[in-house]
Amino acid sequence: MKTAQIIKGIIILLFAIVALTACEDVVDVELNDEDIDLIAVEAYINTKAENNVYVKLERTLAVNQTAQNPVINNAVVVLSDNADSPNSVTLEEQGTTGIYVLPAGTTYPGVSGRTYTLTITTPDGTVITAEDYLQEVEILDTVKVNLSNIGDYEYLGIFINSQETPGLGHYYKWDIYINDELLYDAEDLAFASDELVDGNYIYDMLIYLDWEEEEEDKILHDGDTIRVEQLSISSAVYDFYWALNDQAWAGSPFSVPPANVPSNLSSNDGKRILGLFSARDVSVGNTVVIDDSNFTPLKSSIPGI
Repeated sequence: MKTAQIIKGIIILLFAIVALTACEDVVDVELNDEDIDLIAVEAYINTKAENNVYVKLERTLAVNQTAQNPVINNAVVVLSDNADSPNSVTLEEQGTTGIYVLPAGTTYPGVSGRTYTLTITTPDGTVITAEDYLQEVEILDTVKVNLSNIGDYEYLGIFINSQETPGLGHYYKWDIYINDELLYDAEDLAFASDELVDGNYIYDMLIYLDWEEEEEDKILHDGDTIRVEQLSISSAVYDFYWALNDQAWAGSPFSVPPANVPSNLSSNDGKRILGLFSARDVSVGNTVVIDDSNFTPLKSSIPGI
């Protein structure tokens, strides 16, 4: 087995042991012939000032078809909250893309502590609903890019430092942007629960390892700009990402048997809905531009070490 494959397996085991372990979030799932003509939804609201609401609607094709999934046009997409005086907004489709966003000149900021409900009515009368709680996230203090001791300092890693919110039941995702492009493949997702680290300060947590052995396959290079966003996610969204990760690793020595990826979306016709709706707070970390100084072993952030 190649060293890189072993390293990749170790990362998954570390996430499982430490338990601080969606272009947009990946929502590709493995389908069988019974999953033809299902509706797939990719939707979120976040606390950013702009472009903070996004809904994409598609229908699935047979697994042996190579054509892109057809989009769903002319749906009625409504987002609402549970404020004392509830706020709602109807999204507009961008052309005929199947992507629905806020109407021009409209703002609908995500607010931590509120539960958001997504209601989609397709042209054929199918009604899809989902709700998600927007949990406040801690500030992402520091982002580092350095050689990791996993792999005997052969691979660059991305590390974060942040306080973990006291009280069990917090879940996190880290969106990694390389030259403003989101790293979104399922096997590269970085997400976590606080089960074993509740209330602790998290020092130099590895969220991504550029484990490829061949230079042309590596993701991180000298001169690249790295940005990380720390997101709060719900337990349902955490379960979705965990199942995606299982599918991405199916067939490896560290994999578990794949199962249907869970969804927090439901339909009035009882059919399975693929994808998820996520409400998340966002904390943006510092930007790192990779240069020679990053190709050195990580210097610990832990006081006194």
